[in-house]
Amino acid sequence: MSGNKILMVGCGDLGIATAKRLQMAGYQVVGARRSIDKLPSSLPGIAIDITQPETLTALAQQDWHAVIITLTADSFNREAYQAIYVDGLNNVLNSLAGCVKAPLVLFASSTSIYHQNDGSIVDECSETNPSSFSGQAMLQAEQLLNDYDGASCALRFGGIYGRGLGRLAQRLTEGYICPREPVLYSNRIHFEDCSRALVHLVDLYQVAEPTSTLAPCYLAVDNQPALLRDVMEWLAVQQGIQVETLQDSEAPIRGGNKRCNNATLLETGFVLQYPDYRAGFAAVLAELSL
Repeated sequence: MSGNKILMVGCGDLGIATAKRLQMAGYQVVGARRSIDKLPSSLPGIAIDITQPETLTALAQQDWHAVIITLTADSFNREAYQAIYVDGLNNVLNSLAGCVKAPLVLFASSTSIYHQNDGSIVDECSETNPSSFSGQAMLQAEQLLNDYDGASCALRFGGIYGRGLGRLAQRLTEGYICPREPVLYSNRIHFEDCSRALVHLVDLYQVAEPTSTLAPCYLAVDNQPALLRDVMEWLAVQQGIQVETLQDSEAPIRGGNKRCNNATLLETGFVLQYPDYRAGFAAVLAELSL
C-alpha cells in the first residue's frame, strides 16, 4: 500500500483503538500526544502539545497520507474547549501547511453543533447555530477545516459509549431515571463503531485519491435515535433493577433533543457493528459479565 502513513493527533483511547485497526489494515501509524509513554509499545509516538506551536514543527517533516485528529479538552468549560478544539486545531493545521503534499485531515467533531432541541430530524444539511460553548467551539473547528488547503472531513459523533456502562447506568444504580415527559431523544454511537468509521473513511480516501469523494462532514451515530427514557428502562431491566422503584430526576440536557440521521455515512458503504443501543449495551453487559 503506497502513501499509507497515518498520524493520530490527540491519541487517547479512541486514537489508540483507531491506530490498532489501521495497523491491522496495513497502514503505518504514528501517535502524537503530550505523554507518549501512555501509547502502546506497538505504536511509535511523537511528543507534541497542540497548544504550543513550537512543539509541532516535526509534523511537517514527514509525508502523511492522512492525519486523524481526536482531541479531548482538559475541562468542560469554554476556555478549555477554545484552547483545544479551536486554537489547538488551528495550530495543527498551520503546521501541516509545511508538508510537501497536504494530507487528508479527519476531525472528530460532535452533534453538539446542532441547536435543534425540539426532537426534529437533522442531517448534514441542517442549520447549525449552537448556543452551547461546546457546540460553538466544534462549529469553529469545522470552519477551520473548511479553510484547510487539503482534503478534510469532520465526523459529527453522537454520544460515545461502550467503555463500561457509563453515567446512565450509574444513575440507575443510584435509584434515578429520567422522566417520561418532556420527551427527550438521544443519539449515540458505540466506541468500536467510532474507530471503524474513521478507518472506513481513510480507506475510502485511499481508493478515491486524487479525486476524493469524501463529504465535508458525516453524522456518525447509530441507526436508532431513541427516547432516553426507553434506553434507561431497557438498561434497568437488563441489570435486574425494577423500573417502578426508580425516582424521576431531571433529564440531562447536554445532548439536546434531536434525531440525527446517519444515512449519508451509510451511503458510503459503512455498516455499523452495533446498529442500536440494545446491540451496543448488550455487548458491554456481556463483556462485563466475563
